[in-house]
Amino acid sequence: MPVAALLLALLAVPAVSQDDGVVIFAPDKTAAMLVQCSRATPKAGESGWTPGMGDIARMEAKLPAALRLMRPDPFLRKELEAVPRGWLRQYVGIIRGGKRYIYGSYAPDTPGHRSYWRTQPIDICDGGPTNFGAEYDVESDAIDHLAFNGMA
Repeated sequence: MPVAALLLALLAVPAVSQDDGVVIFAPDKTAAMLVQCSRATPKAGESGWTPGMGDIARMEAKLPAALRLMRPDPFLRKELEAVPRGWLRQYVGIIRGGKRYIYGSYAPDTPGHRSYWRTQPIDICDGGPTNFGAEYDVESDAIDHLAFNGMA
């Protein structure tokens, strides 16, 4: 990709900062992130990597459309339309079959999570569809796994 096209593509992705409800865990948290009480998670990989904020921004830009496709119920669409803003978002990078993926775990930003969400993966049993996980295929620039709590 030419440098000018790459710069334009990066400028089109909204900025995300780790102070904005985002934490990117090191690969040693992958196993804990993929153990969820009441939702399906993607398969673990052979190793991990640490996504950058640009990677997270590209994933988050794809999330609203993926949620609209998976949650056609009008109430839930309204409830989820602000995602990812207003949610605590935890991310970890996975390498599976030589491809890079990002797994994100999303929970509403409530006081109960604030005490530990930056250091430990959030695992909520049930919690309903406002708690969910998504996997992003970096190479294909697409959400390829989306699962909601209580709906494994």
